[in-house]
Amino acid sequence: MSIEKLDVRGKMCPLPVAFTKRKLEAMASGQLLEVVGEGELEFDNVQRWVKQNGHEVVEASKSGGEFKLLVRK
Repeated sequence: MSIEKLDVRGKMCPLPVAFTKRKLEAMASGQLLEVVGEGELEFDNVQRWVKQNGHEVVEASKSGGEFKLLVRK
Protein backbone atom coordinates (compact mmCIF):
# COMPACT_ATOMS: atom_id res chain seq x y z
CA MET A 1 0.00 0.00 0.00
CA SER A 2 1.43 3.38 -0.96
CA ILE A 3 1.68 6.28 1.45
CA GLU A 4 -0.11 9.47 0.45
CA LYS A 5 1.87 12.65 1.14
CA LEU A 6 0.73 16.09 2.27
CA ASP A 7 3.11 19.05 2.61
CA VAL A 8 1.75 21.85 4.81
CA ARG A 9 5.06 23.65 5.38
CA GLY A 10 4.59 27.42 5.45
CA LYS A 11 0.90 27.07 6.38
CA MET A 12 -0.38 28.39 9.70
CA CYS A 13 -3.33 27.03 11.69
CA PRO A 14 -6.02 26.24 10.91
CA LEU A 15 -4.84 25.41 7.36
CA PRO A 16 -2.74 22.31 8.21
CA VAL A 17 -5.74 20.77 10.00
CA ALA A 18 -8.12 21.70 7.16
CA PHE A 19 -5.80 20.26 4.49
CA THR A 20 -5.28 17.07 6.54
CA LYS A 21 -9.04 16.68 6.95
CA ARG A 22 -9.67 17.16 3.22
CA LYS A 23 -6.94 14.68 2.25
CA LEU A 24 -8.14 12.00 4.70
CA GLU A 25 -11.73 12.36 3.49
CA ALA A 26 -10.55 11.39 -0.01
CA MET A 27 -8.66 8.31 1.21
CA ALA A 28 -9.82 4.76 1.91
CA SER A 29 -9.97 3.34 5.41
CA GLY A 30 -6.62 1.86 6.46
CA GLN A 31 -4.55 4.02 4.09
CA LEU A 32 -1.52 5.92 5.38
CA LEU A 33 -0.93 9.67 5.08
CA GLU A 34 2.39 11.37 5.73
CA VAL A 35 1.94 15.01 6.81
CA VAL A 36 5.03 17.24 6.74
CA GLY A 37 4.86 20.69 8.24
CA GLU A 38 6.39 23.18 10.61
CA GLY A 39 5.44 24.85 13.88
CA GLU A 40 4.74 23.55 17.36
CA LEU A 41 1.10 24.67 17.35
CA GLU A 42 0.46 23.05 13.98
CA PHE A 43 2.17 19.82 15.14
CA ASP A 44 -0.08 19.64 18.21
CA ASN A 45 -3.29 20.70 16.47
CA VAL A 46 -3.02 18.22 13.59
CA GLN A 47 -2.34 15.36 16.01
CA ARG A 48 -5.25 16.38 18.24
CA TRP A 49 -7.66 16.58 15.30
CA VAL A 50 -6.50 13.21 13.93
CA LYS A 51 -7.10 11.46 17.27
CA GLN A 52 -10.44 13.20 17.94
CA ASN A 53 -11.75 12.09 14.56
CA GLY A 54 -11.01 8.38 14.91
CA HIS A 55 -7.75 8.20 12.98
CA GLU A 56 -4.43 6.90 14.33
CA VAL A 57 -1.09 8.70 14.64
CA VAL A 58 1.30 5.87 13.77
CA GLU A 59 4.45 7.97 14.05
CA ALA A 60 5.24 11.55 15.08
CA SER A 61 8.65 13.20 14.90
CA LYS A 62 10.17 16.68 14.94
CA SER A 63 13.52 17.81 13.59
CA GLY A 64 14.94 21.25 12.86
CA GLY A 65 11.63 23.08 13.26
CA GLU A 66 9.76 20.68 10.98
CA PHE A 67 7.49 17.80 11.89
CA LYS A 68 6.41 14.59 10.23
CA LEU A 69 3.26 12.68 11.13
CA LEU A 70 2.29 9.29 9.78
CA VAL A 71 -1.49 8.90 10.06
CA ARG A 72 -3.65 5.83 9.42
CA LYS A 73 -7.19 6.61 8.36
